[in-house]
Parts: sequence; C-alpha cells; structure tokens
Amino acid sequence: MADISREIQIQLPSPKQLLTPAVTVILVLMVIGYTLVNYAPDFTREHILLTRSALCDFKVWQLMSYAFINSGCGMLFNGSIILFIGSAVEREWRTRTMVLLSLALIITCALAWFLVNTLLGRNYAGSGAAALAYGLVGAFGVLFRRQRFFMWFWTVEAQTIAWIIIIVGLVLAIASPMQWVWVAGAGIAYLYVKLAWRLRVPRERQVCSSKVRTKGFVDLD
Repeated sequence: MADISREIQIQLPSPKQLLTPAVTVILVLMVIGYTLVNYAPDFTREHILLTRSALCDFKVWQLMSYAFINSGCGMLFNGSIILFIGSAVEREWRTRTMVLLSLALIITCALAWFLVNTLLGRNYAGSGAAALAYGLVGAFGVLFRRQRFFMWFWTVEAQTIAWIIIIVGLVLAIASPMQWVWVAGAGIAYLYVKLAWRLRVPRERQVCSSKVRTKGFVDLD
C-alpha cells in the first residue's frame, strides 16, 4: 500500500508540489519575457535575444536571458515541461542542484548556438526555454528511469517518456535544423547527471566512513 501511495503521489502531484521554488522563479521569468515580447519587441530583439553579433559586442547576459523569451506555442510547450517534469526533477534533486543544472543547460546550449552560427556565418536570433525543457526531459529520464508515470490513459516508464519527447523534438526541428541545438540539451543533461553521480559517490563514501568511525548519523541528501 505504501508503494502504491508513493507512486500516485509522484504521478499526480499537488499544486504545491508542482510549484517548487526554482520552477516557480523560472515560470515567472518566462511570463516577464512573454510580456516584453508583446510590449517591448524592439528592446527584446536588441538586448534580450541570443545573437552572435551581440555576444561579440560582449552582451554576455544574453547567454541566459534568451531562455525566458517564448512565443505562444513555445510558452505552452516549454512551460508545461518545466512545470510537470522540472518540478519532479527538483523534488528529486533539491533546489540548489536544479538551479545549477538549469544554468548549465541554458549557458551550454547558448554557447553551442553561438558556435554553430559562427561556423555557418549566420546571425540567427535564438530564444525560448527549449534547451532547458529538453534538458529537464533528459535528466528526468535518467533520474527516474523505469519508474512509471501516467501519460494520457496508460502508464509509461520515465525513460520512455523522455525518448518520446526527444524524438518528437528532433522531428519537429527538421524544418529548422538550428533548433536541434536546443534538443541537444537532453544529451547535456544526461552527461551532467552522470558526472554528478560520479563525483558524489566517492564523497558520500568518504563521509560515511568518517561517520562510522565516530558512530554518528549522517544524512547523505
């Protein structure tokens, strides 16, 4: 009965569980960005969107600011993933790690966008939280793996849900291959989680050993 209750709690989180601290801040920033797009488009295009020329002029804040500028469809798609999947990742990994993961995804994909534009000699403007959304999907698939979640009318393993969303993203980006840079966020998150685990295990073993010697209690999380 305990296992069933825990499964239902994870699959059907309450509003309080969905609106975790980091997720709430990200969604608020996305709403602000959406407002800027509609009421200050020229300012947004010049100072907020991610462009190669602007980065060459040392507008380095664009490595992060672009992620909070979303169109209507992007706001719905990216916001839904961040709300439902991002909150699950944050509950599993805590807020601090969620913030570090989000920054790593946003900045790394921005640098990849800059590199691709430079190699192609283009100056496409990048925007949207897709890199963060796909990254959270990748982290979700790794962290929860075979745990089952409701998807429409049946339950599906977390890693299967992740693959479905990633494949859909790859297919949708065929018309605009530059968008594959954002989908690559899933791979970046996979490497990030694996690296975090490799770095954490030796540290936890060391802490456990020291606590065993002192016969004390240690909370590893």
